[in-house]
Amino acid sequence: MRRWFLLLLVSLLATSLLFSQLDDGGGYLLIAMANKQIEMSLLVASMLNILLFVALFVLLRIIRAVFGGQHGLVSWARKQRSMNRTTQGLIAFVEGRWDFARKTLARSAGNSPTPLINYLFAARASSGAGDSKAVDGFLKQAELSTKGADVAIGLTQAELQIQNNQFEQALATLIRVKKIKHKHPEVLRLLLRVYCQLNDWDQVLALLPSLKNVDRFSADELLKLARQACCEKLKRAASLPDCKKLLEQWRQLPNNYKKDQQLVICYVEQLILRHLYDDAEQLLAEKIQHHYHIALVSLYGDIVSTKLKRQLTLLEKLLPTHASDAVLLLAVGKIHLALGNLESAEEFFKRSFSQQQIPEAAMRLGRLYAQRGQYQKSSEAYAKALPEKNI
Repeated sequence: MRRWFLLLLVSLLATSLLFSQLDDGGGYLLIAMANKQIEMSLLVASMLNILLFVALFVLLRIIRAVFGGQHGLVSWARKQRSMNRTTQGLIAFVEGRWDFARKTLARSAGNSPTPLINYLFAARASSGAGDSKAVDGFLKQAELSTKGADVAIGLTQAELQIQNNQFEQALATLIRVKKIKHKHPEVLRLLLRVYCQLNDWDQVLALLPSLKNVDRFSADELLKLARQACCEKLKRAASLPDCKKLLEQWRQLPNNYKKDQQLVICYVEQLILRHLYDDAEQLLAEKIQHHYHIALVSLYGDIVSTKLKRQLTLLEKLLPTHASDAVLLLAVGKIHLALGNLESAEEFFKRSFSQQQIPEAAMRLGRLYAQRGQYQKSSEAYAKALPEKNI
């Protein structure tokens, strides 16, 4: 605005000067070209020069408006056409027309104001079409088209690798991106997913503290992940030939995890599978005396340790306050059976089934009757263990 004001001011001053000169003495302009001569007053010549300058200036402005680089009309038309093609490509992508989508997006990327979007979605479309070579090519073009987009490109590449079950390659990609953005929520989320798929539970546990600041994960979800990781580690230790590895793995867990009821159940189940009954009995006896838990009581009845009488004594102490608990009654019956007290076992199995129709109680009764040769009663008991069919 200031520039135009100065130009107008200079023009007015020049015109004023010119007219002052003409008033003093007039004058004329003679132009001779070959055999032709053009003669005119200096005032007319000056006016023609001004008009010619204005016309030339307007012409240059029009040319610049039409062809002038990125802000020209031609460039604007190209961008509009590119945006329309980009829109068509994105629509085709959503509709799953992969070939058309990637071709359209790639062709319009050159004139697109957001070439990164074109190349990233072209890469996704190529992945949908199963063309991994084209995916790498489009991701490379995306990297060259836009500076500072390393995280977005890396996340896209990792997501596509995960979709194609290339978890090790995805892990390498995410580790590279994590060096750029250490606490990026999406990077952490994908890393967690990859570690779970690779059964790398140590890394899952190491990643959990970083996930506390990610809004996508609630405290309950993080606790569930911690339980899963710890339980999987216990199962892996239980599968090793040396049974001591399972005991060592439990000792290595943080104390707050050892207090979790579900992890205690997971550990005891693995101890039972490895026939480490005395270790299981010792842990469960301690837990049950501090806090009554049905699942722990049920497991306690399954243990056939060298301290069966202590097991029976502990559970019988709980009967006065939990006399109607079918799970406790069943557990007492199982220990009586392990001790050879068949009549007491039968009594508690019956009491358990009368409180709640637990199939295991009926099956235990059926097996007990079969051992005695009471096959009619055995058949009736087994029938009660079967689920009722709606007619």
